[in-house]
Amino acid sequence: MVTILLVRHADVDLPPATADPSLNDAGRERAEALAHVAGSAGVTTVFTSSLTRTKETVEPIAKLLGIAGREMPAAATVARKARAGELGPVALIAGHSNTAPEVIAALGVAAPPVIGETEFDNLYVVTVTEPAGASLLALRYGTSSA
Repeated sequence: MVTILLVRHADVDLPPATADPSLNDAGRERAEALAHVAGSAGVTTVFTSSLTRTKETVEPIAKLLGIAGREMPAAATVARKARAGELGPVALIAGHSNTAPEVIAALGVAAPPVIGETEFDNLYVVTVTEPAGASLLALRYGTSSA
């Protein structure tokens, strides 16, 4: 069994002032909340995109766990590596409103979520078991972004 925790990057100002914005104050608080919520989950692998906001989202938990985030490969590659046990028992992925659902689908969840532009508080837990497939638990963390 493998567990993948997926979040969209934490809060940024909308509309963003640049193509690669940093987290705003609420986003930095949410990144700390992620470390608090997932810090004891047994995370052994942390993936981000190449963009600053995803890296800043995982910074507190990576520091807490003493592991470095690395750039996420394609969704199909993540799914294959997860199933092969190459990511360890628990991986954390900070992505975007389009990439998090792509990974969830690649892991075998039939109906991946749609993440709205103003949603920053979703925490998706995908459990992959062979041969049963994958299950999805949708949670929220930090202050509501509604």
